[in-house]
Amino acid sequence: MLVLLTACDNDFESEFDLAPDERASEAVKEFKDALTSSEHGWLTHYYPNPTELGSFSYLLKFDETGIVSMNWDYYDFPDESDYSVKMFEKPVLVFDTYSKFSKMTDPEIGIPGQGFGGELEFSMTKKSADGDTLYLAERVSGDPMVLVKATAETSAQLREYVKQTKHIERSNEQVAVPFYFNLSVEGWDVKVNMVYSGDKIISFLNYVDAGVVKHELMPINFTHEGFEFHHALVFNGIGVKSFKYDEAKNQFDVTDAGVTGAFKYEGVCPAHFDGLTDKFFGPSTFGGDANIFSPKLLDLVDGIYPDAAFSNASTDPYVSSWWPCTFKLNFEDWNSLKFKVNYNKKTEDVVEMEFLGYETGWSAPFDDLAYIEGLMSTEKGQALKAIITSTKGWTIVPVELKEYGSSYYLVSNEDPEMYMCFGLSYEDD
Repeated sequence: MLVLLTACDNDFESEFDLAPDERASEAVKEFKDALTSSEHGWLTHYYPNPTELGSFSYLLKFDETGIVSMNWDYYDFPDESDYSVKMFEKPVLVFDTYSKFSKMTDPEIGIPGQGFGGELEFSMTKKSADGDTLYLAERVSGDPMVLVKATAETSAQLREYVKQTKHIERSNEQVAVPFYFNLSVEGWDVKVNMVYSGDKIISFLNYVDAGVVKHELMPINFTHEGFEFHHALVFNGIGVKSFKYDEAKNQFDVTDAGVTGAFKYEGVCPAHFDGLTDKFFGPSTFGGDANIFSPKLLDLVDGIYPDAAFSNASTDPYVSSWWPCTFKLNFEDWNSLKFKVNYNKKTEDVVEMEFLGYETGWSAPFDDLAYIEGLMSTEKGQALKAIITSTKGWTIVPVELKEYGSSYYLVSNEDPEMYMCFGLSYEDD
């Protein structure tokens, strides 16, 4: 008993033998020593607002003089900020001057008046036993930020992130592939479709679980090999989170231990949305422009008009007694090839463009109906007309749904390798 009491007394004295100011100073020093301990800095995938945004990846290197050097995955442009470690309730890392990291809170970008929703002050929570991982938390919201000790290769690997971004955004597609990007996993009875929004670094996951159609927002972060979900997606007790790009197969393979699966391009949509035809092609809706096209559809449109290059497509589904609904192919010389159509609702998210004829324009040569019919009488013209006005219609797949500025894909049900992405600057309520 005497030994036990003596040991407890020693522990008590060792914990409280310093004055409060001295204990605070020691805690601050320990935190700063940890930050400056990594020769190559720290990598973090920071989620400033994980309910609405994906992560921004930073390489941060803290020095003893209070300067943090940094770079991020958006583009290669080194930056730095003053930093400090202060004692509040806990030791807190503060980014003191404007830098790339300040963009997480800049009210001029992101959400008006709020920025991206991040913070510039982070409390020290803990560090791993080997010191290779530091766990921080936003001082106000408590959301985590994890710093992982970088290596000599991390800086070069950060530059690889943009390649993975292009794969998942489909901006580097050179060959035709079906539109739907579906995840299948051994042991799941669910197939998950993913549509990626590059503006927010977030994925929209669509699937049918136990007969119920579900849609889920999934923030992601990129790596030099692929990407990761913000949190694991779990079915039948099997969770997946990490993916690596396989260039030979043009797919992202699951890399979680003990799990086999992959995201692949397929021609079948595993889950559908209610109400999209009415939302985007109803009688009181307004049109939008498409500037993104699949390689196969772009090849079909390219050269259809010999005098100018193709620019974009646009829809006008608004019903009027004096103006027809149109689907337009717009060219660089400001001329348009206009299809008069009815936008018929086939299902909740499938719209058909019923062909009613061609609409003449205001200037030559598209003021001449015979000229338009001549262009479309070619083999290429007939193929283009057939795909646009197919009775199988087009499936509407949203990228982002909001009152102002929604965007969506139209995917041909005749040929899922044909698709285009529309952005809407305004929608009627």
